[in-house]
Amino acid sequence: MASEIQLLIERNNAEKESKRIAELSALQAQINPHFLYNTLDIINCMAKLREERDIEDISFALASFFRISLHKGENIIKIREEIELVKNFLYIQNVRFVNRFTVYYDIDDRILDCEIIKIILQPIVENSIKHGFNNIDYLGIINIKGKIDENHDIVFEIEDNGVGCTIEDDKIPQKKDPLSGYGLYNVNERLIIEYGEKYRLRFSSSPHKGTVVTIKIPFIKSN
Repeated sequence: MASEIQLLIERNNAEKESKRIAELSALQAQINPHFLYNTLDIINCMAKLREERDIEDISFALASFFRISLHKGENIIKIREEIELVKNFLYIQNVRFVNRFTVYYDIDDRILDCEIIKIILQPIVENSIKHGFNNIDYLGIINIKGKIDENHDIVFEIEDNGVGCTIEDDKIPQKKDPLSGYGLYNVNERLIIEYGEKYRLRFSSSPHKGTVVTIKIPFIKSN
């Protein structure tokens, strides 16, 4: 009887792990296809040949964004790559929204070679631009911080001085908006699936006082 119970427990755990992997893969599969990255590479080459510097720079930034996000189909990248992805995204947004916002980085060098699920920070800064800085009449500011906390976890804080909102108990969307792409729901679900409930998104926001989003992940050094 004891051996049968143990077998059932092991089978149940295996099923849970299979489900976890399937859910994570399904969420990650929303990353844009390879052909778009390859097309951008061609545009970059054409712009360089014609000495169109602005087009060359923005196509290079977007191609770099997709190169990192695709990352040979792997779900885990280094934090330094995640930061590069964010910088490429923000470069493109700054071209689009001239003088609308500025960004400051404060990233502990000790975490740069640690592992992170890819495309975790970018949706948060996109949310600041899309919602926090909507219809503001002053310069938007985004502070991106990354450090090691007292429990030896890695903690990111993305803070903006946008319009803010009313949030109840760190509440985030419970259902995925099909128009949101890599939205907050997606980020939160992937964090929980990969690292556990302890590592879900945390919010602090109030109207006209900006928003702070906190992301905590385990300290895992990349091989």
